[in-house]
Amino acid sequence: MRMRTSAHITRWVATAATLVGVGVVAPIATASTASAAGYGCAGNLVYTKSVNANRNGYTGKIGTVYSYYDGTYNCSVFVKSVYVGTPTQMNLSIYKEDDGTFDDDTGAFSSYAGPVKIKAPGSCVSEMLIMDTPGGTQMFFGQAAPPHNCG
Repeated sequence: MRMRTSAHITRWVATAATLVGVGVVAPIATASTASAAGYGCAGNLVYTKSVNANRNGYTGKIGTVYSYYDGTYNCSVFVKSVYVGTPTQMNLSIYKEDDGTFDDDTGAFSSYAGPVKIKAPGSCVSEMLIMDTPGGTQMFFGQAAPPHNCG
């Protein structure tokens, strides 16, 4: 019986140590420092753009567009800095400037929208964004990032 109790305590301590380790490490890996793979993108970070609210009296930074390129595909995400952890309705689109081809991601997201990907070697891309407050009031509508990565 004693061995069984000792083994049980050892397993419990090992599990607790693992959970504590995850609890200590997880908060350090914030959305803004995550790698491209963490968002579902491949390639190198080639462009970032802070986005400020532009509708219904809302002002200030609401998040950041991160754009990655792997030599063939552009991939973007929008990481919000307001209402983090609370689902808000968002639509992020990436556009290929020379022909209007696009990819979009729409839904109620707690931390970021995307990834959106488009094959665009030799072309500029831009991102469009719509974001609402948790109550449904639109706080951003428009071009989140001007044409970039043109080549």
